[in-house]
Amino acid sequence: MTIVRRIRNVDMRIVSSVVFRNAFLAILLVVSSAYAQEKNYVTSEQVTKAIQELEKLAQKQIQQNAVPGIAIAVVFQDKVVYAKGFGVRDVNTKTPVDADTVFQLASVSKPIGSTVVAELVGEGKITWDSKLSVLDPGFAMFDPWVTREITIRDMYSHRSGLPDHAGDLLEDLGFTRSEILHRLRYQHPDSSFRSHYAYTNFGMTEAAVAAAKPYGAEWETLCQEKLFKPLGMTSTSSRYADFVARSNKALGHVLVDGKWVQKFKRDPDAQSPTGGVSSSVNDVAKWLRLQLGNGKLNGKQLVDEKALAETHHPQMRTGFNPFTDLPTFYGLGWNVGYDQEGRLRLNHSGAFDLGAATYVNLVPAERLGIVVLTNGYPIGLAEGLGTIFVDVALYGRSTQDWFTLYKQVYSNPAATGTVLGFDYSKPPAAPGPALKNSVYVGKYANDFFGEISIIEKDDGLAIVEGPQSKIFPMKHYQRDTFTYQTAGENAVGVSGITFTIGPDGKATQLLVENLNAHGEGTFKRVPRPERTAQSTAPVPTSGNFAGLIDIGAGRKMYLECRGSGSPTVILESGYRNDADIWSAELEPGTTTVFPQVARFTRVCAYDRPGTFLDADHLGRSTPLPMPRTARDLVSDLHGLLQTAHVPGPYVFAAHSFGGIFARLYASTYPNEIVGMVLVDALSEKVRTGLTPEQWKLYVNFGFTKPTPGLEKYKDIETLDVNASLDQMEKAASAEPLRPMPLFVLTQGQPFDLSPWQPLPADFPGALDRAWHAAQDALATLAPNAKHRIAAKSAHYIQVQEPQLVIDAIKQVVEAVRNPSTWTTAP
Repeated sequence: MTIVRRIRNVDMRIVSSVVFRNAFLAILLVVSSAYAQEKNYVTSEQVTKAIQELEKLAQKQIQQNAVPGIAIAVVFQDKVVYAKGFGVRDVNTKTPVDADTVFQLASVSKPIGSTVVAELVGEGKITWDSKLSVLDPGFAMFDPWVTREITIRDMYSHRSGLPDHAGDLLEDLGFTRSEILHRLRYQHPDSSFRSHYAYTNFGMTEAAVAAAKPYGAEWETLCQEKLFKPLGMTSTSSRYADFVARSNKALGHVLVDGKWVQKFKRDPDAQSPTGGVSSSVNDVAKWLRLQLGNGKLNGKQLVDEKALAETHHPQMRTGFNPFTDLPTFYGLGWNVGYDQEGRLRLNHSGAFDLGAATYVNLVPAERLGIVVLTNGYPIGLAEGLGTIFVDVALYGRSTQDWFTLYKQVYSNPAATGTVLGFDYSKPPAAPGPALKNSVYVGKYANDFFGEISIIEKDDGLAIVEGPQSKIFPMKHYQRDTFTYQTAGENAVGVSGITFTIGPDGKATQLLVENLNAHGEGTFKRVPRPERTAQSTAPVPTSGNFAGLIDIGAGRKMYLECRGSGSPTVILESGYRNDADIWSAELEPGTTTVFPQVARFTRVCAYDRPGTFLDADHLGRSTPLPMPRTARDLVSDLHGLLQTAHVPGPYVFAAHSFGGIFARLYASTYPNEIVGMVLVDALSEKVRTGLTPEQWKLYVNFGFTKPTPGLEKYKDIETLDVNASLDQMEKAASAEPLRPMPLFVLTQGQPFDLSPWQPLPADFPGALDRAWHAAQDALATLAPNAKHRIAAKSAHYIQVQEPQLVIDAIKQVVEAVRNPSTWTTAP
């Protein structure tokens, strides 16, 4: 966990060591820029005394081996009055820590990140109340209304309704940032919107990503350009690779059998805006001066004063102070409180359980701040040192036994938010044997975590989790319950896996205990497609094949394959067209796409349910209830290819609406697709290129109503067009098309709209303009894409100018085999 769970509530209660006594002090929350003009109560002598006490305490902690290394800096009245290192960067090399040693900051990255956002707000392209749905339309929450309304402010104040630490377990399993942010739409809320505080690294990360969108740059680049470089923070970065490359860096440590060990590496790039900054105390001190100077450093206004002040204002109540029962708050990336003199108090902790603990504490009215960085996993030492220093500076003494209090907080698993679950070290009361391995083996899935597998390994079972297929051996505990050793930032030691056995004697689902923190730990078995006698053997990888493949659940799909070689070309037909459209002759004896492609590689085409075969028949695949969506069709195709053992990788050649299916497939199964040919393919940009009334008309005659003359077919393919486009856009936002050979072919002749007349007079021209603009946009989906206009063709280029399609497919296939053959000239 980027900062130990629920410590923020306790942290703010404890760290606001001298708490405010009068409720009317809340009116001071709106005071945003008067710190420098207020009378100072802290003298240089008091700060000097506090530093002397601080240094003694730090040296003592090192002598007692409380942590391998510490670095501290103190800022007072716009000067760095103290900066020093203690202990070692690495227990193996014993290299000493100094004030330039770079540490991983963990969640101290949050107030640094909110400073970057404040700078962006000051530039005027966004505000703290900008909606994520406007900045990043591909992002979604579980509730559509929340998706539309949620703002940067909501995410930066942890009031989104997402559960505490939503998405962190996905990071542990190896999902990328984009994949995690995409999967938040499947996370059930823990509370209603804006009603409760719940600390979420990836909610805030999404806000940072969205804030960066209007500036056309990566978050990490903006941090460098907008904050680190202007402040002269030359040892600071939001990229893990930069931390690794530093020669003067502190490595993370954990306690093993009472000794500090450098055991783990923590790559926080997925949550860089909330946990990915690395820096030295000398660099952080510059940022503290900026904070205490209302956005100024060395007399220059680097961050807008008003936008920065917003980060210091209470936004959400986090709990109550244990000493006064008065409320504590979270601002925008900051814990916020007030002391009995009415002074604003800001602080934040950072922690990696794999080996880092950090802390910043500011008293803006006194222009006083401290940063403490350590390279050991969190035990409360950083907070203890920082809080004692502020106490001594303000009051001449420590007001509480802070080391003991913080140690108690961090040593309590419940307080840190680690749900240990059942104690599997105790033997079961009534042990029972497991069933055969075959009962449990198989694939299981849910929307949030995706697919996991139970496999046989070393005469036992193992669970395979995440996109990197991490394998964890399982041990039998009792009957249908097994255990495994968890790993990662959120590891809880030994956790349980319990299977539910169905009436057929096979496991129908399983519950992974450590993944069930928010109710997302149940995985249902993915049915294994059963093939008929016709398809008990895989489809041959060469030669001709044409027939029905049983994909399970009583369904069969027609598949036809020819030729040999790799990659395999998948021909994706347009709306209501079956596989035969790729072999359709404009005139007898003319060239057609399917057999010609089969001459240089393996090629397959198939019938989707409800596609049109001839004047008297629909396609050969099992009919299904309509309407359907693009996601349904992509799932069908993936199941068909897997069941039939059609070898990858694949090059998709997709016509019309098939382009939506192909692109959704590429975002859903990105490792399977290596090239693409879009044949006058539909683009989501057509929807935005037409007026709402024109788009509604287009959807109505183009997709909703049966094609004239086909009204008798009740099971004809019908799609929810808007839902399908939404699915594709959201998937492409989470997983954009990877760099690959891409060839776009566009009609040169207008659509034949005669079957749907009468239409508004301006509609054909509007559609033509929107369509061609959308085709241009498709050609930007991959670098060095080729785009050619089929001058003699209307929409069915594969029928009217088949050689263009054949040549485009051949060029893409050759580029996959030999990338040097791909040139930008079509």
